[in-house]
Amino acid sequence: MLNRLFSLFLLALAAGAILLVARAPQAQFVETLLFEALSPVETLVAGPSSSVDSIGQTLTSIATLRAENQRLRAQVDQLSQEAVLVPELQRQNAELRAELGFHQQSPQYQWVNAHLLGYDSSNLVQSIIIDRGTTSGVANGMTVITPRGLVGQVIEVTPATAKVLLITDVSSSAEALIQSNRAKGVVNGSRTGTLTMLYIPQQFKVKTGDRVITSGLGGIFPPGFWIGTVTDVRQNDVDLFQSARLEPAVDFGRLEDVMVITNHLPVKLQ
Repeated sequence: MLNRLFSLFLLALAAGAILLVARAPQAQFVETLLFEALSPVETLVAGPSSSVDSIGQTLTSIATLRAENQRLRAQVDQLSQEAVLVPELQRQNAELRAELGFHQQSPQYQWVNAHLLGYDSSNLVQSIIIDRGTTSGVANGMTVITPRGLVGQVIEVTPATAKVLLITDVSSSAEALIQSNRAKGVVNGSRTGTLTMLYIPQQFKVKTGDRVITSGLGGIFPPGFWIGTVTDVRQNDVDLFQSARLEPAVDFGRLEDVMVITNHLPVKLQ
């Protein structure tokens, strides 16, 4: 600041000197000398102003870049969220289409949709907890399915939740039949979570890839729900029956949403 004031003072003196010698015989010569002598001072005075302008332009550029950076980050965040949202919407759309297809094929059934809250924490039984209970019309004994196939049966219920015993549990069983040849049997769960169809009469030919569905016998599950697909057949000519191992129709490890059939309850056979 002091340098700038001093420079301005020198310029003022120079201007006064020019006026004083303007009429002297050597006026032009003196004027030239003065301007040459004072040119560094002019540069000194002009320099800070130029530097200030340059700093201002730099600050403006930084602010512009920061604004652009924030805008691009917002776009990236939005695209990232959309990348997560789109597959979820596609999954939900597929589930709704599957439910619509199920409704068209089985209009006799009524159900409530439920979401999986968790698995049984005790690991003593293979069961799940869903977010629908008595306030939604869910009751003990009701059949639980997905559009793909049979899940299990409601065994406990509260106003807001229900516990569902999976068909893969060792205590679970379902009267079933092989869809292709109508051979009847019983599908049991196991401690390892696999399914086995027992008591298949020997006269029926069972092959890998056969679908097994609920028969409706016994009155526990309604007929026609897909239980699983035959992956292995065990047959011995000396036995009265043959058995088959099944791959469940439902992928229980990826289960998220289910349907509880509300207009069918187990029939108590005397």
